[in-house]
Amino acid sequence: MKYRKWIVSSLVLSLVILAFAPPASAKDDGYSSIVRHLKTHYSAKKVGVPFMWLAKLAVKVVKPAGVKSFSVTIFEDLKLRRDTLDAEMQAVMRNSMSAEWSPILRVRTRDREQAYMYMREAGENVRIMLVTIDNDQAVVVRAKLDPDKLAEFLDDPKIFGISLGDTDARAITKSEPAQEEYD
Repeated sequence: MKYRKWIVSSLVLSLVILAFAPPASAKDDGYSSIVRHLKTHYSAKKVGVPFMWLAKLAVKVVKPAGVKSFSVTIFEDLKLRRDTLDAEMQAVMRNSMSAEWSPILRVRTRDREQAYMYMREAGENVRIMLVTIDNDQAVVVRAKLDPDKLAEFLDDPKIFGISLGDTDARAITKSEPAQEEYD
């Protein structure tokens, strides 16, 4: 009798919690859903990237070009059907991510390469999701960026104080236009 009350009480409590709990949103990010789709639907083999943990640590510490964090998954040996791939990937990306994500890029080349990019605001940051598919390979990238730092980097590309830009070309564009003399 004691156990029956305990079981009924537990069941009622569980139902109350489930009824009033906010719905879990599996669409918040979408990265794992997209990765899982590529792996299972196209029988893709995940490629390990040596020292990826070190790159992630460096990005967390240095935040180059405003990148605060990122994840990359690389696949090879995809078994694709080119005639349905674009429609499938658009549906997967749309269904995997919440409505906050906006499509900002969709490219299909004559060589059948495809790229899809989505973006959303995350407070003061921006999150991007990029999927590229080329023949039998695919790459999925998720990144969190500080748009102000990215803009600073684009104006003057430096990492660890080392300029990545062509200083001669920058000097020419910032100087006054050359004046020519005519006879």
